[in-house]
Amino acid sequence: MSRDAGMDVDRLTPGATLKESTEAIIRRALLDGTMQPGEIYSANALASRLGISNSPAREAMITLADKGLLELVKNRGFRVVAMSDRDRQEVYDLRMLVEVEAIRRAALGRVDDATAAHLRDLAGQTLHAAEAGDTVEYLEVDQLFHAELVGVLGNQRWVGIVENLRDQSRINGAYHLKLRGLLKESAHEHEQIVEAVISGDSRRAVELMSKHLDYARP
Repeated sequence: MSRDAGMDVDRLTPGATLKESTEAIIRRALLDGTMQPGEIYSANALASRLGISNSPAREAMITLADKGLLELVKNRGFRVVAMSDRDRQEVYDLRMLVEVEAIRRAALGRVDDATAAHLRDLAGQTLHAAEAGDTVEYLEVDQLFHAELVGVLGNQRWVGIVENLRDQSRINGAYHLKLRGLLKESAHEHEQIVEAVISGDSRRAVELMSKHLDYARP
């Protein structure tokens, strides 16, 4: 594993368990392409790299395997899942069903002032990261933004499903938003989606989210 932002030991999360912090580090490495599809990585090597025991590293990798981002290779370690075009199409289809419907319902409900301010702030953070060209930070805030948006419904299982689908669709930097020059455009769409949800315009919110998900289309 190369030493870069994706596998930086300094990113261990304060307040989180060692397993949770390790899982977050591996997830970032999967999304930014530090860990490559088809490659096999051992929990022991990862633990040594981070200066932690084997147990939290292995537990973190098992959790990510359960989420469809890694797969266990007996007696060897964990392989990064290589998503085919069909895999990505399946994930995209599910996101269109699950995520768009969540936004429709969020817009039909009432968003209180505190939640509205929080969503606007997160949308602003994605724009700031986009303007700075910081893809890693953008992906993190982008994930939080979408989770909080769906979280308006108060259904944590729904949030978990959306988070998992989003991770599967973005593994190994699949969107390539920065290379395509679309980071800022994507961030601006966040602002539009938020305003549609806050104003209760469910039709507009659905149209905007459906367009927004085009980035994930194979």
